[in-house]
Amino acid sequence: MTIKGRFDRFTRQIRPTEDHIDEANRQVKYMIERLHDKVAEDGTFVLEKCLRAGSNAKFTSLRKTVENRFDVDLGAYYSGEGATKEKLDTLLDFTLARLVEIYPQKPKEDFAKLQSAVRVKFTSGIKLWVDVAPIVKDDSLGIDNGGHIPRDDGWRLTSVTAHNDFVAKRTEESKKVAGPVRFNRLVRLVKWWNNLQGPLVQPAIFCELVTAAAVRGPGVTPEWQTSLRQVFTFLRKHRLAEPIVFDDYYNPAKTQLAGGTVVVLDSVNPKNNVAADWTEQTRKDFLDCVQDAYDATVAAWSAERDGDEEEAVEHWCEVFGPAFRTLSEEEE
Repeated sequence: MTIKGRFDRFTRQIRPTEDHIDEANRQVKYMIERLHDKVAEDGTFVLEKCLRAGSNAKFTSLRKTVENRFDVDLGAYYSGEGATKEKLDTLLDFTLARLVEIYPQKPKEDFAKLQSAVRVKFTSGIKLWVDVAPIVKDDSLGIDNGGHIPRDDGWRLTSVTAHNDFVAKRTEESKKVAGPVRFNRLVRLVKWWNNLQGPLVQPAIFCELVTAAAVRGPGVTPEWQTSLRQVFTFLRKHRLAEPIVFDDYYNPAKTQLAGGTVVVLDSVNPKNNVAADWTEQTRKDFLDCVQDAYDATVAAWSAERDGDEEEAVEHWCEVFGPAFRTLSEEEE
């Protein structure tokens, strides 16, 4: 099989299976319906809608492995009309209590209150984790489904729709390029590589943002190999030495931006630096990993040009682990 054929198969194989997605949808549908019921029964707040967020909604999620979890994120939009800030600050606890009511048979360790969401763990079946983030809807922001997540460290601006559209718009743009490469699938490949980086693993939104920065202007290339090399080349040259910022939902020149040693800004909220906890050592170590990946892509390209498919596969396994070989093999 050619390397092109292997990539075509690998990119299909790292997606969640249809059965897995169907089961996740079934579980989430039940949760959303019951959450609406429980909130209405309680009467303390008004739950207006629940929207799917995160990798599942952006079509960048990965098949479940040791390194990759298939989780579902939900944005639970509450009305803030007539409520004080102090009352709205209790939304995380309120949401947790309602979810516990939905699943009274589940042990308490299957529920976790996170900084921005409530996590519910399902330990049987596909072992799904669902994170439900309460959002106070705010139509004055001028962003579709804009709102604020109540957090202990201050409310955070967000929009499930805007985050989803950030990826969807670039995926649609990538369809103009002949070939198999689509932006969301390229993000999926970058996430697979990222999730193999041990203590340097970054959140999915980081992978989306750096991939978007890498293809900004030139767009994706017609093949997976060069598109991936484009991402690693961008990171090598940029070195995360200057802010990565987008103007989809705010004007960077007229907005106060978050700072930090490394700055990779949320595309919706300019005060949210998704790399805020990076140190100079983190940057150095991460760029070392980038250099290793880039070197492997160049070596793979050289081997492929020389007609040595086996050597090329070995180099791509340096990027994606042994799964690149096993998942790209033709079925007998």
